Amino acid sequence: MKRAIILFWKGLTGIIAATAEWFTVILGMKDESKYGKFIRRVVGGSFAFVMFAFACVTAGAFFNAIYNKVVDHTQTDHSYSYSQYLSRDVSYYGDGYVSDGYVETRDGKRTVKNILWIAKPLGNDSMVCYSNGKVRGYFNMLTGDVTIKPKYKHAWVFSDGLASVDDDGWIKFIDSNGNVAIDPKIPYIPGADGYVFHNNHCVLHSNKRDKFGMIDKQGNWVMKAEYDRIQPVDSFWIVSKGGKQCIISESMKVVMPFIDANLWVSGNKISAEMADHTLRYYDLQGNLTDDFLISGINNLLYETGELRYDKNGESGDEYNPDGETGTPLPVYKTARCKRYEAASGWYGLMTPDGKVLTAPKYTEISAIGYDLYFCRKGYASGERKGNKSKIGRKDGGRKDGDFKDRKRLVTQYQREENNAYRKRREEGNQT
Repeated sequence: MKRAIILFWKGLTGIIAATAEWFTVILGMKDESKYGKFIRRVVGGSFAFVMFAFACVTAGAFFNAIYNKVVDHTQTDHSYSYSQYLSRDVSYYGDGYVSDGYVETRDGKRTVKNILWIAKPLGNDSMVCYSNGKVRGYFNMLTGDVTIKPKYKHAWVFSDGLASVDDDGWIKFIDSNGNVAIDPKIPYIPGADGYVFHNNHCVLHSNKRDKFGMIDKQGNWVMKAEYDRIQPVDSFWIVSKGGKQCIISESMKVVMPFIDANLWVSGNKISAEMADHTLRYYDLQGNLTDDFLISGINNLLYETGELRYDKNGESGDEYNPDGETGTPLPVYKTARCKRYEAASGWYGLMTPDGKVLTAPKYTEISAIGYDLYFCRKGYASGERKGNKSKIGRKDGGRKDGDFKDRKRLVTQYQREENNAYRKRREEGNQT
């Protein structure tokens, strides 16, 4: 083997030497004439220039490497538009989808590279989910080290010590070491979201994804997959089934049984929008505190049919010596009853002293007389066609007649009054 290498080297050097000799002969570099000396100067000068340029490029590259690494480390490497402080010793730097991000420790060591995006854990967990553009894995935000190498096509954030992953089309829950802790034997459905533990429980769908239930951290079904929707809110769960809702605490205790209402937890109260669009308040123990909540009250104005000409002394209309504008304006007055709002977008009528006349079942209420009101049920009630009614002063119920016809009569009355006023003005000018 050694002898073969020696022979190969001698042959290679011989070929190179012969080639160089031939090259110098062709160029006339061995000629001692003026031509030969000129050729040697040109070749020598060109070689010196090339070596000088190569030295400059090498020095520049070396300087840039040292500058980026030492001198301008924070300004150059960290000039990303997106960064996150993960812990005392670990930070993430990235530029969205423009360039790959990376994880760096406080001492300047890059532990994870080629990151497309990250998703921080919930609660007190320290495992960060990240993607390299193809698969997903996890790294520890306290140390910056990769704990679970990217291998999952779909993966979700850690919460309550567990994270869900797509393992060959099946949803499984893993611990911080990557070991499977729960295998609910539920297939992954593209576009599905969730699979995250809240209050030590996780909402899971049935195999057909038409119903939902909950499992605990041991993988036991504490609620069978027979509900239309389960939504976590703070330390509670809002459960929907058959158009009704109930509220369950984190200990799986029923706070409010199923009722025909839309429920929500906010602060220290539970809001309930009932089927009749009234609002109710409950405390966090499910006790009723307000059975008829009104969120707003407004006065209603109606057109009287009278016309008014504004006195415009400042502009001084030359066509109206009396300082009156040429366009009549309708006169509005305040109706007897007021409009109140219960649930968002649902209105009812009340007397001036606060007595409720109608339930909040209308999406629009307007006054068309002192004690005559136009009420309509719109799309907010789930109806395709608006249900119109008039409420009069005699019985507070519905009145016969068409609102468009009445509006047409009012408009005709205004037109007649306008024409009469113009006729009186013309007669006065003639006089």
